[in-house]
Amino acid sequence: MSAGPLDRLWGARRGIERYVVKNAASAMRLGALDLVGRVVVVTGGSSGIGLATARRCLGEGARVVIVARRLDELEQARAELSRSGEIHVRQCDVTDEHAVRSMMADIEESVGPIDVLVNNAGRSIRRSTVNAADRMHDYRRTMDVNYFGAVACTLAVLPGMIERRRGRIVNVSSIATQALGPRFGAYAASKAALDAFGEVLAGEVAGRGLTVTSVKMPLTRTPMIEPTGAYRKASSISAGQAATLVMRGIKYGRPRVSTLVGEAATVGTTVVPGSMALWRQVDYLAVPESAAARGGRGPSERS
Repeated sequence: MSAGPLDRLWGARRGIERYVVKNAASAMRLGALDLVGRVVVVTGGSSGIGLATARRCLGEGARVVIVARRLDELEQARAELSRSGEIHVRQCDVTDEHAVRSMMADIEESVGPIDVLVNNAGRSIRRSTVNAADRMHDYRRTMDVNYFGAVACTLAVLPGMIERRRGRIVNVSSIATQALGPRFGAYAASKAALDAFGEVLAGEVAGRGLTVTSVKMPLTRTPMIEPTGAYRKASSISAGQAATLVMRGIKYGRPRVSTLVGEAATVGTTVVPGSMALWRQVDYLAVPESAAARGGRGPSERS
């Protein structure tokens, strides 16, 4: 008697389970990555978190490529890092998909197979939604860098990593996706999209020697937060401390790197969403809109 639909479905399920069990074992055995000789690409690498991460990777023997839009800043970063190890620079706007693919192919050919991709390039916009009613471009340009740019970089390196059955993708996300603080609607949404993309990808490549990490970065003292004067006195970490969080993703391939504050915010949003909404209203009223958000001039919000 031929197998019925339920029997075929059960057989397919058992086959999938055997595949997962067989391949998950190798994925779970991924230990600390020895960075000596590994090629690490860091976007947004000419300053702030990216520069600090590049320095840490060089210190562990990696061959590092930093990517940014501004050539002068790249050359300055190269001069600063050149004593620490093998450093390469590439000028590229991650929102240009064709430029990204060309750049990654060039790195693979001239430097070597890419072992680690750190999607760090980002744009931060702090503006209340009610004051952005005529600024749809704020949301588009934030998504272009924080989400589509990171996706473009990931898609460019993914086939090679899968073929070699090794690779680590580290997405620099934000505590904003956990706390969902006021005035960060555009920014938090773009990082949440990146988190979702990474979670899905992680499930698809599990067992193939690849890992995908989301680093829930807390407020960090970089030029990106300068437009918001109130944050100059707020609790924050240094770029070096931020690089330590990124390195956890690079070396250990953990699905998520977070902080106690971020985890507490996640629990609060899940358990007492009403109370968290009230807290956000208090925060919204307590910290005013920045001069930059009101139309004043300030430093660039993009790294």
